[in-house]
Amino acid sequence: MSLIKNILKNLKHAWLFSFVYLLFLIVITYFVSCFSKLDGTILVNKTWTSFQDVLFRAVTHLGGGEMALLTVFVIVVFISVRKGLITLICFVFTALITQFLKHVLYAETMRPFIALWDGFNSGELHLALPVELMKKANSFPSGHTTSAFSLFLIFTLYVKKPIFGLLFGVLAVLASYSRVYLWQHFFEDILFGSVIGFGGTILMYSYLDLKNFFSSLDISFINYIRNAKKTL
Repeated sequence: MSLIKNILKNLKHAWLFSFVYLLFLIVITYFVSCFSKLDGTILVNKTWTSFQDVLFRAVTHLGGGEMALLTVFVIVVFISVRKGLITLICFVFTALITQFLKHVLYAETMRPFIALWDGFNSGELHLALPVELMKKANSFPSGHTTSAFSLFLIFTLYVKKPIFGLLFGVLAVLASYSRVYLWQHFFEDILFGSVIGFGGTILMYSYLDLKNFFSSLDISFINYIRNAKKTL
């Protein structure tokens, strides 16, 4: 089977996740094309509520690096060392692309907090996070969005029931939108972050799956230890 055929096979399995992502792309592309970076972000700020503050402060952590490493640990220990390694490789692959863009090519791209400082300082704009947690630079693209789409796409591909792709797709979208709501990114940041996360993961996963990497490690670490004790 060629790499392209394997990619198409995996996309078919994750069709619900892909559908949610397509809707996400359409909506975010609309905002990017119809509003300036600042206007689109201000529009989101005008919709703030206390409930959304609490929700998105929590949901945003789904795209954090800590979440990714914890996920890899759980998969390795309780599910499969092979799947854990593949998850880690996909995460690192997409993260490296995003971090290179953030810190090398677009290192001077300012965050919404800096671009709209006057609005914050005057109290005209709502701030959902403490000032000390607001980042200033390296806005493009969004690392949390890259991580969220990478991890939740991986989850979809691992779960046998494609219906879970709907749930995972919604969680990825919420984690991505939280970055705009919390004034950590602009819409274009999460747009390109999602492309890297989704595209990079489906490519790398399909390649590793096609080549059957780590096939001898398709056992959880716990079961490996149990089997090792039985042989003693």
